[in-house]
Amino acid sequence: MGKQLNFYMTPEDEREFISFVESDRTVGIFMDVQASKEIAFLQRLPDRDTVGWFLLCLWDKDHSPPPVLSYVTEQAHFTVQRIESEVIEFSRCIPDEGRLVRGRIWAEMNGWRHDDPAIVIRKSESFRKWFSRIALWIKKHSTQNEVGDYVLPGAAEFVKNGGKLCQAVLASGKAL
Repeated sequence: MGKQLNFYMTPEDEREFISFVESDRTVGIFMDVQASKEIAFLQRLPDRDTVGWFLLCLWDKDHSPPPVLSYVTEQAHFTVQRIESEVIEFSRCIPDEGRLVRGRIWAEMNGWRHDDPAIVIRKSESFRKWFSRIALWIKKHSTQNEVGDYVLPGAAEFVKNGGKLCQAVLASGKAL
């Protein structure tokens, strides 16, 4: 079963969040999609014009085993097996025409082996605690909105200045 925390972050909020994440552990940050089995760690977060910029993985290099990657033949790339690996999915908030689309952190706490789903994998206590610390940082630096999502200070200022928060934007452009 996975755990998640939904939030709204502006780029400034995101810089503070990433600064905390990197100060807490030796963290590898990388994109969900990889060109090879060798993980390309990011030196800085990708810009919005980079394909897949909004979906990143956080990996505790000192306390968790290397992430498992699988090749996706139809798309000719590798992708992280987030169910099997001890990684935190970091879905970044998306600015969209005066709106800020919700982001989240998510991690599977009890996964299974990609090539043999009968093999159950219980994530380490260290990983569970790390996820909880990251979630607590977000909670401590936020206020909750009426639906229970966490709004960081920059996102609150965005709303104060007329911006809208939305959970998702459909292909039609309609905001939820």
